[in-house]
Amino acid sequence: MLGIEPSREDHSPRTAVLLEAYNAVYIEVPKVACSSIRIALASLLGIDLNAAGVNSHEVDFPEPRPQAGPGLYPGLFAFAFVRNPWDRVVSCYRDKILGEVRDFTRFHPTRDVAYCLAGSDAFQGGMPFEGFVEVIAATPDGEADEHFRSQQTFVTDDTRQLAVDFLGRFERLDQDFQRVCQEVGIGGLRLPFVQAAPTPRDCKEYYTPSTQRLVGERFADDIKLFDYSFGASD
Repeated sequence: MLGIEPSREDHSPRTAVLLEAYNAVYIEVPKVACSSIRIALASLLGIDLNAAGVNSHEVDFPEPRPQAGPGLYPGLFAFAFVRNPWDRVVSCYRDKILGEVRDFTRFHPTRDVAYCLAGSDAFQGGMPFEGFVEVIAATPDGEADEHFRSQQTFVTDDTRQLAVDFLGRFERLDQDFQRVCQEVGIGGLRLPFVQAAPTPRDCKEYYTPSTQRLVGERFADDIKLFDYSFGASD
């Protein structure tokens, strides 16, 4: 059992892609290679992304219907991917605040932040990383945008128990994605490299002892459940 009490607000609606022919379902965790995975699954499902400018988030994917029974999607092989929380926060900052990732992110014309964060006056375009972390640390999951909501809220049930059949890691994305493909019988499917900052940087460069602590406290449940530590590459 994790440290915070279960609440309906913390478990906001999930985005999931049904792979009916493979009896499987992909549960999307934002800022964990979602664009790459959706593009790959679009080719598998025969979905034409050209009309959306290859933006897989602007087309409809088949979704699983609610089912009775234990787990999130009973009878389906459910898989998802998670990421080191400290790295995920940096990725969100570089994408949604600094605009370094321009593949599919759209920015508000006057707020100068990504549309998903434009509803809060606390987020400002180009704001210092320290201020960004302070806002995230003060925002509970029930009020958080999905791009920085705790990852465990996407992959656990109402009792805070892990409820997926396979949980891959961003840090070994290609390897774990191929394990999923083998498990469900998908052959020859590879992930494209998209939605990445043009200049790779070690996430540790962004942190001070204070911001490292704030992220560690804010995402303590993720860190415990997924066994992550600051700076870990796996």
